[in-house]
Amino acid sequence: MSIAAEQIQALPAPAISVGPMLRFDPSQQKFLLDDARVIVVNWHRQKGKDFTAAAKAMKSAMETGQNWYIVSLTQRQADATFDKCKRVMLAYKEMLKLDGEATLSEYEFQDYDAAIDQAFTCTARQLTLPNGAKVVSLPGKNPDTLAGLTGNVIFTEFGLFPGGGYEHWRVVFPLATRGFQIIVISTPRNKKTKFYELCSDPETYSYHFCDIHHSVAFDGFVLKDNKGRPTTVEAFKKLYGDDAGWQREYECQFTGDLDALISWAQLLSAQDPDLVVRILRVTKGQGWRDDFFAWPDLPAGRMEYGWDVARHKDFSSYWGNLARRDGKKELRFLVVMQGTEFSTQRHIIMRGMDSRGGNVGCGDATGLGMDSNETLQAKYRDRWEPVTFSTKTKSELGSVGRTAFSDGTQKLPAFAGTGDGIAVVEGDTSRRVVPVRGRGSETKFIATDLYSIQCEPTGDAADKRLALSETVNELEPDSHCDIAYSGLLALRAGSLLGGKMGPRVRPLKEMPIGW
Repeated sequence: MSIAAEQIQALPAPAISVGPMLRFDPSQQKFLLDDARVIVVNWHRQKGKDFTAAAKAMKSAMETGQNWYIVSLTQRQADATFDKCKRVMLAYKEMLKLDGEATLSEYEFQDYDAAIDQAFTCTARQLTLPNGAKVVSLPGKNPDTLAGLTGNVIFTEFGLFPGGGYEHWRVVFPLATRGFQIIVISTPRNKKTKFYELCSDPETYSYHFCDIHHSVAFDGFVLKDNKGRPTTVEAFKKLYGDDAGWQREYECQFTGDLDALISWAQLLSAQDPDLVVRILRVTKGQGWRDDFFAWPDLPAGRMEYGWDVARHKDFSSYWGNLARRDGKKELRFLVVMQGTEFSTQRHIIMRGMDSRGGNVGCGDATGLGMDSNETLQAKYRDRWEPVTFSTKTKSELGSVGRTAFSDGTQKLPAFAGTGDGIAVVEGDTSRRVVPVRGRGSETKFIATDLYSIQCEPTGDAADKRLALSETVNELEPDSHCDIAYSGLLALRAGSLLGGKMGPRVRPLKEMPIGW
């Protein structure tokens, strides 16, 4: 049964309702009804890209009986899109009074990310409609995973696909010559991508552009301030507080070339096959051990800590570098906390700071972290620096991190499957903290978190800065580069000396306290 255009209401509202009638704003409706062979969608954040893509796939599958494949970067994204497909199917069924039942199924397959040399066991989720058409949602970092597909393909967040998405495009483009649709949807990221090329050629491809200004002016999109009240674009931009990010995420502009802040080659070079690190996971306050920082055989030198703060869903990460006499910084302690009360977090921070004399630290004092950092600064005075995240301070952290990995200062435990080195305690209070040999791959999530920070040079020659942004760490999806930022804060802490705060402008003439 065909779904007529008049049955798809276009309403001037930012939220998409699912019920007896599916409701889309004018920009979403225009995309939904487009039957071009290749469609390119450049929309701002929170525009409803995934939901509209799910609706388009379901609509076409019901009308034509053709299969649809919605390809995402990660398992989490694929699962979220599949949930939207199910909701849309139920709404269409109620709206059109359709008979028959759809069936749900899934299958596992191996995906592979060549950039970090990592294989993943993934799950493709499939919805089979009464007419036999299939709508499949799956992650697909490896373009070879998609070879042999027969049907229409939607790429979500195509601007983030590995290698710029060029290999994925080469694999699926032949489908367009066989009567199927190829749809790429994203918010701009990097100019060195296939998505940028497609967006730059609106005469060849069916191009849909919608920035925040268009949404507010023509689609009825309502922005909210910090207290949930309607606000203007200008006030919301000020609340967002990131000019470079705003241009990409909300004005849909390709502003420059985004690259990994720290290249994978630099991370591989940072490996020390003999380095042993202790890692502890604390979930909802459970799993902490007061003897965690007690390490009699740890070499001499002060500890330099970085604390990226979170309270509920995200990670609160505490990174400890051992400062060696030769200037190298060795990751020796890492505590990853989730859903843990601030009182417990502060106790953990203090145990690390008090583990030996002269230890120093930097903490994220943005938002919820302000009170805890004030407490720590009052206790440790010039040995603790609260850092409020802003475009400027994140640029400084990025510069410190890029320098430390490019000149070989920062050392990491082996993670590429070779060498020695890790002690892992995952909240099991019955286990002692004992270094374990030959398990280097268990630390790979640290490297992938650092690799997930992207940067873009901004400013003029006199004021060159790095605009940082975060991508998904597939080995730790709950980390929004929280572990990486704690590492950058630990590197910044290395500049603290006897009351002097902030980055050093001249080399040290004396050893830091604690040597």
